[in-house]
Amino acid sequence: MSNFFKGTTFKVLMAVAVILIAASVFAAVSDSASSPVTRAVSVITSPLQKAASFLSSKADGFTGGFVSSDSYRKRVEELESQVADYRAQLVDYENAKKQLESYEQFLDVREQNPDYQWVYCTVIGRDSADIFNSFTLGKGSTDGIKVNDAVIYSNYLIGVVTEVNPSSCVVRTVTDPSVNIAAYEIRTGEVGYVSSNSGLSLKGGCALSGLDKNTAVSKGGIVCTSGTGGIFPKDLIIGTVTSVEQSGTDISANAVLEPAADSKDISSCFVITSFGTK
Repeated sequence: MSNFFKGTTFKVLMAVAVILIAASVFAAVSDSASSPVTRAVSVITSPLQKAASFLSSKADGFTGGFVSSDSYRKRVEELESQVADYRAQLVDYENAKKQLESYEQFLDVREQNPDYQWVYCTVIGRDSADIFNSFTLGKGSTDGIKVNDAVIYSNYLIGVVTEVNPSSCVVRTVTDPSVNIAAYEIRTGEVGYVSSNSGLSLKGGCALSGLDKNTAVSKGGIVCTSGTGGIFPKDLIIGTVTSVEQSGTDISANAVLEPAADSKDISSCFVITSFGTK
């Protein structure tokens, strides 16, 4: 029993009793209609009530923070939607810009050849397995495009349409061995035909063949379409002579050409659907 009176529990009980007695005395001498016990309990519990009130106000503010975060989330979604719209507008702007540039480059050609009928097209596909760099355009027979229509960029001949669907067409380039073009060199006037082979095609080139073995065509000469055959309009630039070589099969010579336009870099072009008497 003596240990109990010396223990911590007894000391705590005594402290509580002293606090209750002091609170009762304070309540008894103060002007209040409350009983001494009620006043005593009030004195003890008042700090606890204040603490609870403080925590409650903080909890309300915390909840308000969640509401505010939801508002921010909605605002972020709105901004992301606006950014997506701006990106779509930017794509439209870039496409319109490219089309305008193509029209500007084609303007001189059209002014010099008012009989041309043409369709503006964009490249929608390429065959990575084709070493001759054929590509597909997003216009077809419903737009008036036909097989053997010439495909140009500015006044440069890129190739010829070889397949047509209602909404698309396939273009084979001047470096494709299946394409043959009646042509001439503008300085000398010498005529021949432009074609290619796998060796030249791998190097991105083609050749003006059928020249005389003593040809005056030389490096730097410009080769254009002659218009013979009625497939290609006259005077479209095909390429520039890089070298002249003697043929290994007959007494003629070949002028190796670098195409005027690199078909791998083309993203838009024009298809000439009609010209002159075609």
